[in-house]
Amino acid sequence: MQIEDFDAFFTALHGRPPFPWQSRLAKQLGETGVWPPVLNLPTSAGKTAALDAALFHLILEAAQPPAQRRAPRRIFFVVDRRLVVDEAYQRATNIAEALVNAQGGSGILADAAAGLLNLAGEGAKQPLVVRRLRGGLPMERAFLGNPLQPAVIMTTVDQLGSRLLFRGYGVSANMRPIHAALTAMDSLILLDEAHMSRPFLQTLQAVTRYQSNDWSERQIRLPHAVVQMTATPGDTTDAFELNDKDYDHELLQQRLQSAKPAELEEVKEASALAKALTDKAIELIVRFGETLPAPVIGVVTNRVTTAREVFERVNKQCELVETILLTGRIRPADRDRLLKTYLPRMKAGRSGAEAGNSKPLFVVATQTIEVGADLDFDGLVTESASLDALRQRFGRLNRLGERPYCLAAVIHAKSNKDDPIYGEALSKTWKWLNEHSEKIKGKKSRVVDFGILKLKALLATSNISALYMLPVDAPVLLPTHLDVLVQTSPNPRVSPDPALLLHGPNSREEDVQVVWRADVPKNFLIEDLAILQALPPSSHEALAIPLSALRAFLHQIGGADANDLEGLAETSEMIEFTGDSKPVAIWRGANGSEVVFANRIRPGDLVVLPAIYGGADEFGWYPAKAAPVSDVAELDCLTTRGKFYLRLHPALVSYWFESGSEVVAAEIQRLIANWQQRLDDGETELPALYNEVLQVALDSESLSSSYRTVIEALLREKFSAIPYVERDASKGVLLVSKRNVAQTLVDDGDALSLSLEVGLEQHSQGVAGLAREFSLGLGLPPDLVSCIEKAALYHDLGKADPRFQAMLQGGVAQHDKWLAKSGMNAADRVARQLARKIAAYPNGQRHECYSVALLRANLRLLKLSSDPELTEYLVGSHHGHGRPWMPAIPDEGTDINFFFDNQSIHFCGVHGLERLDAGWPDLFWRLIRRYGYWGLSFLETVVRLADQQRSEWESKNETND
Repeated sequence: MQIEDFDAFFTALHGRPPFPWQSRLAKQLGETGVWPPVLNLPTSAGKTAALDAALFHLILEAAQPPAQRRAPRRIFFVVDRRLVVDEAYQRATNIAEALVNAQGGSGILADAAAGLLNLAGEGAKQPLVVRRLRGGLPMERAFLGNPLQPAVIMTTVDQLGSRLLFRGYGVSANMRPIHAALTAMDSLILLDEAHMSRPFLQTLQAVTRYQSNDWSERQIRLPHAVVQMTATPGDTTDAFELNDKDYDHELLQQRLQSAKPAELEEVKEASALAKALTDKAIELIVRFGETLPAPVIGVVTNRVTTAREVFERVNKQCELVETILLTGRIRPADRDRLLKTYLPRMKAGRSGAEAGNSKPLFVVATQTIEVGADLDFDGLVTESASLDALRQRFGRLNRLGERPYCLAAVIHAKSNKDDPIYGEALSKTWKWLNEHSEKIKGKKSRVVDFGILKLKALLATSNISALYMLPVDAPVLLPTHLDVLVQTSPNPRVSPDPALLLHGPNSREEDVQVVWRADVPKNFLIEDLAILQALPPSSHEALAIPLSALRAFLHQIGGADANDLEGLAETSEMIEFTGDSKPVAIWRGANGSEVVFANRIRPGDLVVLPAIYGGADEFGWYPAKAAPVSDVAELDCLTTRGKFYLRLHPALVSYWFESGSEVVAAEIQRLIANWQQRLDDGETELPALYNEVLQVALDSESLSSSYRTVIEALLREKFSAIPYVERDASKGVLLVSKRNVAQTLVDDGDALSLSLEVGLEQHSQGVAGLAREFSLGLGLPPDLVSCIEKAALYHDLGKADPRFQAMLQGGVAQHDKWLAKSGMNAADRVARQLARKIAAYPNGQRHECYSVALLRANLRLLKLSSDPELTEYLVGSHHGHGRPWMPAIPDEGTDINFFFDNQSIHFCGVHGLERLDAGWPDLFWRLIRRYGYWGLSFLETVVRLADQQRSEWESKNETND
């Protein structure tokens, strides 16, 4: 593929030629290989096509030798909002689907797909992977398992930035080095509306500086770039901008010249704001009249509680309209359902038939829609804000300039002089707008045109620095900070707060992730939480809430509101909480759950609440809502969890059916309540009782389609039955289909050694081959390829410990075969613990420590390694431990003798790596200085992902030695 092919590539993807600036950017990248630091592009100019240019650049260089490639494999599109209803995600998804469909064919897309598949390496199935990087949860997969895979990743400042700084929000400590490496190396970071994320931009620039030759003895050279995308750059010296050809383009002209007149209205008190916003929105519908009988009206507020009040008011006052509420404080499962229903009806470029709006649609939202939301309103009513925020909001009004006119209004509360979000910029913007507005004949209000070119001309004659949110600076990221942040196992007791480096001194505490479960009773005990290990919380059911708001909710006092700007302090005053609150469960992943009160919840915790507590509805966080919250743990379980789950629990039966089916639900609840008595009476066996309930549900016409799919699959497939309480079946049971889902790419535990039985040498050789493939594909130097391959070959030597072998076989060795994986059920925590105890394998001991001990006792194994220290370190850190301290576990030692890779290997004693005189922390710091903070992490990542990818393949494929 050649540079001049971009227009044909773009047209094949989107059915229309690119704008002039899009072609010019692609050509510049192809010729220079260097991204401009700033893309200064106005709203509606099609800036998400930067993704197309980045991908085309990668395709252009796919045929280059890996070491000469300048285009990053991973393209991060970063938006500083939580509700990613973005055209960028949809655009990337459409591109990925087009490339998949073109595979094996002919033409430019087929060539592009082949080039990307070649980059992804042998066995790759997708030319391009698209991900949404949301808040992670312990035991969930990494966002990518193949370091060679081309990918587009949509994310936010908090999610990308925390990972970049080795403190990934919601990411387990032992997975954090992988996330840091994948975000910092071989990555392009497109920061949308960068002027709104100045502290993060400064931190990104510092990270880039610390990746240079000045901060490591040997740099791991992989492409990396940071690009600001903004309509208001501070320094435009090197900015890429529109030129005369763009302004003469017919479609761009239409968008840029479209008028957007907005009335300016004022109310005296903030308490009257919600009513004024509601009344004005209803007025707009009346004004559209028969000209546009079913308009889409956006109502944008600055706070979640204001949005909620407007939403409730509209629902009460207008029966002949539809209303939805969009905030970032919503569970992904609820958000996806809302957008599936409503996005076609409010997106840009919708047609009348496609939209399906038979009556007016109100879209009540917070500032979460300002950036990245491809929404198009016929009318807009917005609360006053800083000028930069208002420009973003008006970017959703008549977005494509296709309609001859639109209606809008800005409502200002006179009492709001020093806003907690926008500061003085809000009142100063209001004053400036009035000074540059025109009087409306016959009305007290004034009007100002927010059309893109009209406003641009107006701004050129004004000093507008005071009208934007006050820019803040991040603390300077120093080497001493990185020396602490890079320590991930264990985390130091005192560590820099990532929020300060991402959002500056006005940042607040990190969110907590909240999950509601209906099978957790109101007055729950620790034993009621055991089922969480079998059906663990997942990101699709988790709602991000500021810690202070959750504490206020649990104490049942005011102050449970939340703004929708990432990292911004919630209020100017901190709320003091005294006394006991409602209890909650903190889920600790493989370590089980803990019951605590509000004062013991910490930022980043995964909190499980009984559904009966309330606090949310289908539109998100709603602390005043007392009704039980819906339990969505099983929703779309095959997609979200990889297998079918169904809880036969009295509190959940009603979820199975459509409304009006109380009789059949009550019948099933009665059957479950009688299970234990029928078992005690010897009437039947337990499996027959499960099948009876499933059949009763299937026979009901009111069974919902989603649950019908699950029940039919469980009856068709084999399943495991996990009781809620042993020896009392009437408390319920969890049915799980026995699908072979990989237990890899998750946390760090030796539970990953449980899948299908695989020989130790067979597994090790497979990992070594994959690590070599990854290393060569990345273009790493031959000596590093050799170090990585050796580390991958030797990473599991410590599993030859006779105690570990016995543990893999249920506690007692059954044969002489050296195993890397056993056939035990990884989900059966009780059986795993029992096997460990019988085998006398110390609780918490790390097999990789004995792998290092074997290397140290058999130095000939490292004879051919160009950097024996690196190989040894990569072996010891392949589950994320030892950065820089190994766990101190009481251990009497072991005697290991086995034959591996045609060599006899022996060790006797205790590994002792936790000891200061073992030198492990010193080795860690020497290698950090040698390869850099992110460079060393990336070398670890290559070994770890090779191990995890091989394990995943083995879990799905029967293997024989």
